[in-house]
Amino acid sequence: MAVRPPRDELAKACRAGQMIGGALLVSLGLYAIVVNQIQRVNAPFTGFAPGAPHDLLRWILAAVALATLGMVRVLQRLILANAALPPVRRLQNAAVVGLALCESVAIYGFVLFLVAGRASDFYVFAALAMVGFVLYFPRLEVWEERARAVARDAAGRRITPPGT
Repeated sequence: MAVRPPRDELAKACRAGQMIGGALLVSLGLYAIVVNQIQRVNAPFTGFAPGAPHDLLRWILAAVALATLGMVRVLQRLILANAALPPVRRLQNAAVVGLALCESVAIYGFVLFLVAGRASDFYVFAALAMVGFVLYFPRLEVWEERARAVARDAAGRRITPPGT
């Protein structure tokens, strides 16, 4: 029968996930600084690929960004269902994957800014990324609830994590 991980182990892993999330949020701020610096140094900045089909690229990246944010929950569920990993590791992996996918949305906007030269593109994508961070940022209460659910599920299927 699967046992729920101790609260302090869960809290430690959650703090690590939160620190990773914090670092990713700092990188969003650094992207914004780079965007402003590029605009200032290269004023008026029209992008590094002025002949590219910007509108088409904008729509494609917007669709990819929305799909990416939608995939976070799906991938997190798949990771949480992986009985080969201990519950704490599942929660941590799911959190990091989710946060990295949210970060990628801002990167899409940064790339679009570099190609098309519109800072608003970056800021819209960064705002979408921030929504993802708000939704998927590691919270101890949520982790405790998920750990209980994972333990219940494993007990129902009589699965024991490796090393127990």
